[in-house]
Amino acid sequence: MIIQKFGGVAMRDSSSRKACIRHIRRAISEHGKVVIVVSAMGRAGDPYSTDSLLSISDSLGISPHAQDVAAGCGELLASAIMSAELEMEGIENELIYGSRSGILTEGPFGSADLKMELEPFFRIWGDRNVAVVPGFQGTGRDGRIRTTGRGGSDLTAVVMGDMLGAEIVEFFKDVPGVMEADPSLKPDAKLFESLTYAELLPLLETERPVIQKKAALYAAMTSVPLHIRSFSEECPGTFVTG
Repeated sequence: MIIQKFGGVAMRDSSSRKACIRHIRRAISEHGKVVIVVSAMGRAGDPYSTDSLLSISDSLGISPHAQDVAAGCGELLASAIMSAELEMEGIENELIYGSRSGILTEGPFGSADLKMELEPFFRIWGDRNVAVVPGFQGTGRDGRIRTTGRGGSDLTAVVMGDMLGAEIVEFFKDVPGVMEADPSLKPDAKLFESLTYAELLPLLETERPVIQKKAALYAAMTSVPLHIRSFSEECPGTFVTG
């Protein structure tokens, strides 16, 4: 089994999602079972991005619970679209969300921690090879949706990788992998082909970390192997292990 996490830029439009589906086909042939975790589509300024949804809810001054409900809509929409487009490409899948997913949240709205109960997830997934899951959110014991902080879909992917015993968690980004610096600021920035968790963590102390630091810390604590790579290029990316 493999977990594949597709970020907002990878989910942005139909052309980008076709590239994602090519990666999913490859994963099915190589690993059999695939769990796909998606972020909201696009970046700040795009209508369904998390930043745009948070901007709307901030302007209304709504409660933290209502803000989490609004913020989580982007991933729900993205997961529904990915599921539908996979079906159109002949790839049967199960869209698993909310309390059906077994993904539980604990802690405050906007920065909750994640846990996972396996029985409801496997019961819904059944015998299909592919599951599609919205990242960034889960359901509390009180039945309320909570989100997991900026970049929280990365945490969803790593927690699922740990709990489901995945061989590896793949992150598909708009960069070739983990770089020594932001390539938009330093075009000749070096790509790291492999890193330890300890080597990765300092590289996440930037405004735009390649993956969420909370997710990387969880991976380090649970020894979940990571592969951070480009969704649009066939390049080796960066492997992160102990």
